Amino acid sequence: MVKKLLTLLFTAAFAFLLSTLMIAQDAPMKAPRETRWEGTAIRSNPDKSTLTVRDRHSVEMIVQYDSSTRWVSQGHGSKKVNDIECQPDKGQ
Repeated sequence: MVKKLLTLLFTAAFAFLLSTLMIAQDAPMKAPRETRWEGTAIRSNPDKSTLTVRDRHSVEMIVQYDSSTRWVSQGHGSKKVNDIECQPDKGQ
């Protein structure tokens, strides 16, 4: 009798574990986080669509971009944000 109860308990625990794993796989992926990073572009990799940007504290971050990226410039202390029009490289 005890053996049957233990078997039933372990089977129920195993079934619960499998069901939670299956639900976790069906969970939607999080959207990429949007953030602002300010600094100087020190490296560019157009093939991977990445820029390495160094801030004023010498911290570097690799920034990935795509066709929906909005490129802007802004003077220090200015509230005006200027859009930058990016033109594709024509192999020149």
